Amino acid sequence: MKLTKSLSIVARKMVLAPSSHEEIFEAVVRRAKKSGGTALLRKKLGHMKRVEIRKIEVANSYVVNRLKKIALTTPFVRELHPFYRELLGIIVDLDLLKRSLSRIYGAASIVNKIAKEHILAIKKAKDRTSMIKYRRAYFGRLKSILEDLDEDFKIVRNAQIKILKLPDVNPGIFSVVVAGPPNVGKSSLVRALTRAKPEVREYPFTTKSLTVGHLTIDSTVVQVLDTPGLLDRPLSARNKIELQAILALQHLANLIIFMFDPTETCGFTLNYQVGVLREILNSFKNIPFIFLANKVDIATSKHIEKMNRVAQELPGVGNVLFISAKEGINLDKVKKIIERYVKEREESRSVYIS
Repeated sequence: MKLTKSLSIVARKMVLAPSSHEEIFEAVVRRAKKSGGTALLRKKLGHMKRVEIRKIEVANSYVVNRLKKIALTTPFVRELHPFYRELLGIIVDLDLLKRSLSRIYGAASIVNKIAKEHILAIKKAKDRTSMIKYRRAYFGRLKSILEDLDEDFKIVRNAQIKILKLPDVNPGIFSVVVAGPPNVGKSSLVRALTRAKPEVREYPFTTKSLTVGHLTIDSTVVQVLDTPGLLDRPLSARNKIELQAILALQHLANLIIFMFDPTETCGFTLNYQVGVLREILNSFKNIPFIFLANKVDIATSKHIEKMNRVAQELPGVGNVLFISAKEGINLDKVKKIIERYVKEREESRSVYIS
């Protein structure tokens, strides 16, 4: 698996672990019953042996293949892009996942071994009663092995479902990461700029994961990411929801849009929002920023004056662009600024290549 491979391609090939061992065992029993017909008493001993052996072979093939595919199609974390590696590390216990995948893969070898033992016993059997006993013993041991994997199936399935829900980002294209405190309008902006449909609600932390939208500038596809809201606290104190935003900033951002809510209807004072910005500015000094003041459609002159004054006092900020993501005010200007940075990057790349 290459680091550049799309997560959606990897996820499509993933074989989900069962919700419990019963799902696999019941499927095995159905296949075994259909595989060899019935070993009637009037049939010759050789035919009856073939019927019983076929039942074990069919069951064994299905179980071994299913277990191996569960283990081998679940993405190897070390082979993923650093963004995905760290993101999975936030939402999944990777050591626990690794152990469970190893146990599931190892169980395939054990199942294969006991199948060979019981097939050999059936071949040596002298009567039908003995053959049935060995076949039943195989299925009994098989069920016991699968039962022992129940907790591992749950751990792996839970991780796989979380992997399927991860945003399919492309680390190789120009990425704009929208950041800021909760409820300042990040999701509304991403929804207005792209075709993404992040959830928008009037309470904090609506966005609990990353949402990806796309914007085309000339022939260049730009990735725009909506991130969970950030609170004014050190990186070490951030929760799992906030850390997803930090990872997007660390690994993906070519441009950061930081959003203020000068009306403070987000539930956070402007001073608090500035505290969030200071933390981000200190952590990402080499990435260009755009500073937007949202909700201009409901902002008063006092809100605007205070926002301008605060922005002027902040080193590295200066002017902010007043917008309304909800009403579409000044979004054309936002797109033009993004376009300028995209073109600058393309020009610098062409100079480097030549």
